[in-house]
Amino acid sequence: MRPILFSVGSFEIYAYGAMLFLAFLVTLIWSFKESGREGIDPDHLFEVFIIAIILSMLGSRITFVFLNWDLFRGEPWWKAFAFREGGLTFYGGLILAILGGFIYTWRKKISFLKFLDFMTPFIALGYAITRLGCFLNGCCYGHITDAPWGVIFPVIDSFPRHPTQLYASFAALIIFIILRYLRKYKYFHGFIFLYFMIFYGIYRFIVEFFRVSPPALGFLSLAQVTALIFIIFGVIILIWQKLKLGRHIV
Repeated sequence: MRPILFSVGSFEIYAYGAMLFLAFLVTLIWSFKESGREGIDPDHLFEVFIIAIILSMLGSRITFVFLNWDLFRGEPWWKAFAFREGGLTFYGGLILAILGGFIYTWRKKISFLKFLDFMTPFIALGYAITRLGCFLNGCCYGHITDAPWGVIFPVIDSFPRHPTQLYASFAALIIFIILRYLRKYKYFHGFIFLYFMIFYGIYRFIVEFFRVSPPALGFLSLAQVTALIFIIFGVIILIWQKLKLGRHIV
């Protein structure tokens, strides 16, 4: 593990913060490159991107602090905003970023769902890169395993564990590839995001069995409960749209 990549004097560059920055940079450049071809105004894209970055960071951090308040009790107040040290909850950031994007597109009188479909594959790509930061940081680790690919996280103990961060990164990369393939189909605005909800939900539900997460509902973790909601909602809307359109949807 390498939580701190390197230091410049007394200033330390954290691995998680570096991967988070890289995720935003890669997705920004790649999405700008493709915006014209997809009929997306670059100015609108840039503004939505800035809004999404700010709100996703705030939403994910606030959610993490709320769910892990015991870790911050007694700590200096600024620790709650130490983004570069890691500790973000994806669901919170995603929901707040989408809300911000909806308000922006509504005020600009442009299609929110068209924007959402365009950006969704890049959400998966950014997630894949950010999870590498989790691996380097040594957080979000898995249960002890005797699998040959088990990884020892020195900050936890000396036992090999499932590298669930790498599982997540690989799964998100596969989702990114699948969503980009699906973009060539023009069924209805919003269907790419629905598939993202389903694929992400499936991946997260499975990986949580290998990850150290406290149960929230029976033997299911809070992330698994949320993942089931994502899957059920996505499937219901896809079926409804299929019946409405009267044709096959992949």
